Amino acid sequence: MISKEQERILREYLSGQESPEGKALFDQWAQSLYEDSSLQPSDTEEALAKVQQEIWLKVSAKKVSSIIRLASSWGLRAGMAASLLLISLLAWKWIDRYNQPVPEYELSYQTIKTKAGEHATVTLEDGTQVFLNGASSLRFPTKLLGQTRHVYLEGEAYFEVTHNPQQPFVVSSKHLNTTVKGTTFDVHDYAQDIQANVTVLTGKVAVEMANNRTSNCLILPNQTCIYQKGKAVLEQSNVEDARESISWRERKIYFKRERMGLVFRKLERMYAVSFRIKNPQLLDCTWIASFENASLEEVLQLMQSSLGIQYQIKGKEVIITGICQ
Repeated sequence: MISKEQERILREYLSGQESPEGKALFDQWAQSLYEDSSLQPSDTEEALAKVQQEIWLKVSAKKVSSIIRLASSWGLRAGMAASLLLISLLAWKWIDRYNQPVPEYELSYQTIKTKAGEHATVTLEDGTQVFLNGASSLRFPTKLLGQTRHVYLEGEAYFEVTHNPQQPFVVSSKHLNTTVKGTTFDVHDYAQDIQANVTVLTGKVAVEMANNRTSNCLILPNQTCIYQKGKAVLEQSNVEDARESISWRERKIYFKRERMGLVFRKLERMYAVSFRIKNPQLLDCTWIASFENASLEEVLQLMQSSLGIQYQIKGKEVIITGICQ
């Protein structure tokens, strides 16, 4: 059986969204039909109609590969019209390739993960460099084939993308799809945060919502595109210095009227601790502060003096009491 992630990729490819992984999945499917000796098409329209009928019978009967079984169940759910469109697309692509060598693709992906407090650097096949922040992961193909260079991010990363206008670079994260041709930018998109954003240092970046492609923005250096949970649109704004968005690479922290809920999450990722907040009202307070190579104790001491809260460190847990003054 194929995974839910492969099912999603195949659906997107069959709906017209090209990707190397989608093409490889489709080719596996087509090859299973190509190797079926009961199907021997020619170049005639009659042959095309025959193949369509044969494919439909096989899909309905669920007699071919696990990918065909996937397509059958999806087609039945989507309705007869979608199923016929799927069959026509498969038959056309397959017959167009008849009597030609069938390329063999091996879907080869690698995943790099970091724990809280860790950083990692990844160099992709094309020379693109990716710097992962703590509690993040990057899934990427070992070979950057196809029309796009497509990677998948959970958390935060800074990208220095090798310029290639013929093969755009796409970063898919929890809430955003980010497309560039060669630039430097930061993607901050943790699943547990209420806000995600992309900030550009050099070049030009297109950003769209993962589940609403009508909402998008095109941003330039010192601009950011912001996603807020619960909103159906992206917001674009200017920033004073985009380099602050990647200050985490040098163990620097900037809080500019940051809500304390987000402050604690950032500190958890940086110092590999967990916070227990006794008074939930504290999470709605805001804080202005900046640090460079500061210890956790130094950060908490400033928080105590400026906000009036109290803290207690027990191993990897920090207990916070009080309310901001």
